[in-house]
Amino acid sequence: MLRFLSGGAKLCNGVTRREVLRVGGHAALFGSLAGAVPLGGAEPDLLRVFGRAKSIIFITLYGGPPQTETFDMKPDAPLEVRGPFKPIPSSVVDLHVCEHLPRLAKLAHLYTVVRSFSHTNTAHGGSLYTHLTGWPYPIINQNFPSTPEDHPHYGAVVSALKPPQDRVPAAAIVGGRILPQFDGIGQTGGYLGQAHSPFVVEGNPRALLTPKDETSTVRIRSRHRLLQELQSVRSFLDKERKAANFSVVQDQALRLLDSKPFVSAFDLKQEPDETRDRYGRHFLGEYVLLARRLVEAGVPMIQVSDVPPGKEQQWDLHYSNIFTRLKDGLLPRLDQATSALLTDLHERGLLDETLVVVGGEFGRTPWIDHLTDPPQGGRQHWPFVYSTMLAGGGVRRGEVFGASDEIAAYPISHKVAPWDLGATVLHLAGIDPRAQVTDRKGRLRPVCRGDVIRGILL
Repeated sequence: MLRFLSGGAKLCNGVTRREVLRVGGHAALFGSLAGAVPLGGAEPDLLRVFGRAKSIIFITLYGGPPQTETFDMKPDAPLEVRGPFKPIPSSVVDLHVCEHLPRLAKLAHLYTVVRSFSHTNTAHGGSLYTHLTGWPYPIINQNFPSTPEDHPHYGAVVSALKPPQDRVPAAAIVGGRILPQFDGIGQTGGYLGQAHSPFVVEGNPRALLTPKDETSTVRIRSRHRLLQELQSVRSFLDKERKAANFSVVQDQALRLLDSKPFVSAFDLKQEPDETRDRYGRHFLGEYVLLARRLVEAGVPMIQVSDVPPGKEQQWDLHYSNIFTRLKDGLLPRLDQATSALLTDLHERGLLDETLVVVGGEFGRTPWIDHLTDPPQGGRQHWPFVYSTMLAGGGVRRGEVFGASDEIAAYPISHKVAPWDLGATVLHLAGIDPRAQVTDRKGRLRPVCRGDVIRGILL
């Protein structure tokens, strides 16, 4: 299903007679813009890649992928640290990756791995908030629902400071908002208001096709005119301008439905079978393929939520048999979908202008609980060091940035934080990390607190 903003109506497989008129009916007041602070005095190396990324794909591995089973293996560490998997060489001399990522190993010359991300929050919700907004959650090690005072999702910042010119949303969340029980913490417009919240795509990508014939653009517009007439009669009674806010969001939804490139992006049947097979006929493969199509439609920010159904398929690896789960599901799916995306973007000439970020909200403990032989215990939450992969959009290729200690517990060089990733993402998107916006209450707010990670830029 498709949902426009966090309070909008569902657009399933077709649109019912009244749903288009209900889209965004609960939208809140939204913030005005202060505009980006100029890049005056910026060094030439930063200016060189400023705005290089026309689109950004954030593949969010919710739950916390283990650094020791992906991009920061420790083959010389004790068994209770290293686990049963072995590293394999990649297309980059000094980079070895997990044996269950063979496709990504062959493409290492296209991406950079940062092995020194670090923060201190061990809670999923607060860490996810930090990962997707670039701000520390105010209450450490706790999960709470989102609030209107939250910092906005990166896509909401793009919506406020650099909205797309075409009739597409500034941001889309493919696969639904993570942690819906906490109102999608970190994935809303926050203090900018719901009018800047990302467009949410939920459900099976195979069902995300164009609206049914009965809901043609002509019929939608006729209903829109009827609604406008009804609203004009009652507008003088609406002193709080709720109807006006409703209309703003409704107009956004109508523009999206009238955008052929955007609507067409959801029809995965337009892709050759060979391409769909390469990405994978599983949820992650199809979400990532949809993300590539949204890039081609001109959407600036796309979050792919890797939250498969069933706890045994997720990255939250507390429990027994995690190595079976990694070997038989999580790693092969990630390897297939992400390698297909990088190859596709590269072959289409889109990788230079598309930033791909692959990572989770934290890593896993550098030890295995309940060790057996072979090891079948779990790894717990570990934000103190973890790895993230970045490709394209102004990022160097074929490099490793930062390092962890001998057991992948703490950074020993080039320590960086999630808000530094945020500054880098905004910079490459063409937004000065020193930019400020005016929130719904008229307060001037900085959009970022981090520093651009210069060492990974071209």
